[in-house]
Amino acid sequence: MSHGVLDDIEKCMESGWTDGLPVIPPYGSLVDPMLEALGWQATDVVGNIPDQSIKVRAEQVAATAVMAGCKLEYAPVLRALVLAILDPRFNVSGVEVTTGGASVLVIVSGPVVAALGFEHEANALGANSRINATVGRFAQMMRLFCGKGGGVLQSHGTVGHPGRLSFCIAEHPQTAWGPYHTQFGLPAEVSAVSVMSSEGPNSCNNHYARTGAAILDTIGDCMLHYGQTAWYYRSSGYLVVIAPDHMALVKSEFTREQARQYLYENARRQTDDLVKVGRIAIPPLEYAEVEFGAMRTPLKTIDQLSFIECGAVGGRFSAVIPRWAGSQNVVCKQIVGI
Repeated sequence: MSHGVLDDIEKCMESGWTDGLPVIPPYGSLVDPMLEALGWQATDVVGNIPDQSIKVRAEQVAATAVMAGCKLEYAPVLRALVLAILDPRFNVSGVEVTTGGASVLVIVSGPVVAALGFEHEANALGANSRINATVGRFAQMMRLFCGKGGGVLQSHGTVGHPGRLSFCIAEHPQTAWGPYHTQFGLPAEVSAVSVMSSEGPNSCNNHYARTGAAILDTIGDCMLHYGQTAWYYRSSGYLVVIAPDHMALVKSEFTREQARQYLYENARRQTDDLVKVGRIAIPPLEYAEVEFGAMRTPLKTIDQLSFIECGAVGGRFSAVIPRWAGSQNVVCKQIVGI
């Protein structure tokens, strides 16, 4: 690598064109082919952030993809991904500035996982393969650059989230319950990318359970710790990650809808205990639907719970990933061109 390129990397860092790690300088010779792969013209407006009067142009998206280290062949995924991030339902500005330090969690599902070589087995939640790492990084850089609005806003995460560098999960190409995206109305045979604003994953370890219900009880208990975000407004939700060893037990007793219903009905905690530790405001707002003396669910509706199948065999682990309360939707887009 020439000193000129190294100097340009440093210039990008000094200019704030970075997530804290070195980036590939967005030379025109690299950005132009990425634009072509994305299927956009440089000045095309691909999305808006109305509350900040921001218009995102295709050339900005292509430059971000180059800086994140993405290959041209990832373009169909990136195109769908940026449309999901800029969908108003996602609230990218809020994700950037919340004190909760939320990350953009990217979920890839369908034939694209095998076609492009996403890691979906060992270390699935922290895969360091190039495609997982750079696609996840691209999403975080879009959040960083778009959410700040050129310096208008600053991140305010109280403790932050390591996934704000990269957080991309790919589902197994073959699943017991159907692809992840079928939970959001897309056909099983297509490929999709989904985004949700998330907190960090919580590991669920159960090596000795003999039933699927015991695994779901373990997962449900993980959802219910006092510090989890959703107790009051219940406006977020959860992604439940089930690895093969746990899935073998769960699928023998439950369909996906039955598992969702089981958790919705059984993952509850005494409201008065939540009041004692300060997790319920007194007096509560009517919107919070607080019923003293009753068991309380952290979910306002059953649709706030979704499942993904990934991870390696050989360990009886699952995970619970809470969604950030300020972004109430999972946004799912079909990938075209794979």
